[in-house]
Amino acid sequence: MFDAAASAAHLAGLVAELDWESQRFTIYGRTMPMPRLIAMYGPAGYRYSGVVHPPRALAPRLEEIRRSVTAVTGRDFNSVLANLYRDGCDSVGWHRDSDYAHGGQPDIASVSFGASRRFELRDAGGRARVALDLEPGSVLLMTGGAVARWWHRVPKWRAVTGPRVNLTYRHMVGG
Repeated sequence: MFDAAASAAHLAGLVAELDWESQRFTIYGRTMPMPRLIAMYGPAGYRYSGVVHPPRALAPRLEEIRRSVTAVTGRDFNSVLANLYRDGCDSVGWHRDSDYAHGGQPDIASVSFGASRRFELRDAGGRARVALDLEPGSVLLMTGGAVARWWHRVPKWRAVTGPRVNLTYRHMVGG
């Protein structure tokens, strides 16, 4: 969706402009450092795995990208969880983005800038699996049914040496 020049400009701008946070999260009773940096923007607060994000207005670049994503997907998004994978050692484990009562539409648009990374999906039993490489400038729309059914992750991939910013746009209400 975004050409190479726009992708490179957005990557550099997002890395420099967003308020990146190093967080700790709790899973299965263990608290550990999150293996990536994150930043959350939107009118509603967001909580997951012991991490709390207060409401915060979208930064201008995030708003610009949001408008483009809305135009392409036909979905109205008002919030974004930004993830900075500094290199192939950063990751996110198996999860579903259905753990919040946002009251809005459940679709998520995943926008990637920077290094290509493998995105893996599996059903709850782990029998059905899909993997694809998310290229810079790409947009992946996960609709409500897919969000509810499929677990997904971005595994460590040591061959990757450059950064990747992934923006997951959502529509959230409440807090």
